[in-house]
Amino acid sequence: MGSLRQEHDLAGITVAVVRDDALQVLRGYGQADLATARPVEPATSLFRIGSVSKTFIWTAVMLLVERGELDLDTDVNAYLHEVEVNEAFGEPVTLRQLMAHRAGFEDSLQLFTVADDDPRPLAELLIAHQPRRIYPPGVRTAYSNWGAGLAAQIVEDAAGQAYREFLQQALLTPLGMQHTTWQAPRSMEAASRERLATGYRPRHGGLGLQDYLQLGAYWPVGGMASTATDMARWMRFHLNGGELDGIRLLAPDTHARMWQRAYDDRPDAADVAHGWQDMPYRGLRTLGHGGGTAAFLTNLVLVPELDLGVFVSQNSAHTMVPITQLPTLLIDRLTGIDPVPLFIDDIDPDALAELAGSYRNNRRVFSTFAAMLAAFNVTRLTPVSHESFELSHPMEGSDYYRRLDGAADVFENASGGRVAMVRDADGDVVALADAMGVHTLERLGIWEHPNTLMTLVGLASLLTLTTLLGAWRRIGRGGVGTLPGRVAGTIGITACVAQGLFIAAVVVLAMGLADFDLSRLVDHYPATGMFLLHYAGWLVGGIALLILLALWPAWIGSGWSLWRRLHFSLFALALLLVSLQLWQWRIIGADVI
Repeated sequence: MGSLRQEHDLAGITVAVVRDDALQVLRGYGQADLATARPVEPATSLFRIGSVSKTFIWTAVMLLVERGELDLDTDVNAYLHEVEVNEAFGEPVTLRQLMAHRAGFEDSLQLFTVADDDPRPLAELLIAHQPRRIYPPGVRTAYSNWGAGLAAQIVEDAAGQAYREFLQQALLTPLGMQHTTWQAPRSMEAASRERLATGYRPRHGGLGLQDYLQLGAYWPVGGMASTATDMARWMRFHLNGGELDGIRLLAPDTHARMWQRAYDDRPDAADVAHGWQDMPYRGLRTLGHGGGTAAFLTNLVLVPELDLGVFVSQNSAHTMVPITQLPTLLIDRLTGIDPVPLFIDDIDPDALAELAGSYRNNRRVFSTFAAMLAAFNVTRLTPVSHESFELSHPMEGSDYYRRLDGAADVFENASGGRVAMVRDADGDVVALADAMGVHTLERLGIWEHPNTLMTLVGLASLLTLTTLLGAWRRIGRGGVGTLPGRVAGTIGITACVAQGLFIAAVVVLAMGLADFDLSRLVDHYPATGMFLLHYAGWLVGGIALLILLALWPAWIGSGWSLWRRLHFSLFALALLLVSLQLWQWRIIGADVI
């Protein structure tokens, strides 16, 4: 851990390891606060656990299922008092689908724009921010924070008391998790605030302060904070099948149901078991959840076959290496596994040609302006042998996967992570299920690929430049020209201005995204650059229609040369295609959120 901290510039890490219903390792590394040299104390230092908070929601759901107050296959609208899930696909949404992240909701950034002092209750936020349902229930795994928040609201409505009260009375107090809290940093009691680790991020060659993520009433999905000691008790409770130190909160069969997958379409690859990430690792089944906020990264991994649980959290979010490597290194040590590099041969890479292509993560926005952010989230699959392929991402690097023996559409990398191909009814590959179990990457056609938008924008920009050069070349040559020619020429110059303003808006937005920080969305979302690009996109679309209308006079009465008319027509076509792509990417024709 010392080497990892030094290599990755980490201030502090807290760790708990349990095995055989006992706490085996409880360690703090580094400092919870650099300014005061406050060390990480695993028994008392609070680290925000991010989406590991969701494991409390799913456990609370199962408590109410056991009491007969909830049914996993009933329309959730039957339990909700104020919120109503919109109808789509002629099918209701159930808790089982929410817990499998297969309810079909698009993602939303609006959850991260709610300030901690926002007075709105969770139900009001859920109504205001309800995302569209993009997939029919059960068809695709698509991680949904909003869906998890909806489940917390269902617990609240079914239990007849605030979720925080139910959480405290039904889980935290009985399990002796006395330091676990849902209070936001700014509203924490003084004693808790003094124990909360400070967040850091790389800056100027060292570490700078990183503000905390704000969630308001959405805190159940990612706003809890805990200590390594408390999380060790949480792990022991689940490894014991719902019992801790003689206190049983869930019947063994109820807990076993929670760890069963709701779908069996990829049994050899990663999936979700009623809210828990269910990821095979070198022949073992691991269950757990990761959590990331602006200032913390956390991982909780349970290996029932080894009766092993690992909790690790760090007070910075710029690298995932420590939180992902520590659990697997411990598993390797305990099992005697000696990982070897993945062997890649170079025989007949065309054998996997049907899998080749670009894939885009469906944990994204589909219906509003923020859909354009997915342009930066495309993964390329390239076959490298008859059994292996490379997955490459522009920001995450590349990795190699080899076909798992006995599983035609499941592939494993050298680190033990598995991905699975998803086929449609005709047997064609349409998506890729990722190694985390909670995301699906949809296969892209040419029109959906971001390179198409970039190519068309580049073409339109080139034609803008040549149009301006042509106009400059004609200056001073005399000749008034025909009226249709002057009208078409004016529209052409106006189109150049519109395209220039669009490119400028792209630059402004890109500069704003260069230092993207989740903690700043509360005060900076939607960003000014988003509105500038939106309006500039509409300007391009409007001018594209005008230049199309100008094609007739340009060809019939302008007196232009054939080359100039062809150039003008190509410019009009390029702007039309750009406009259609802007609509496709929701830069225009959608709300700026």
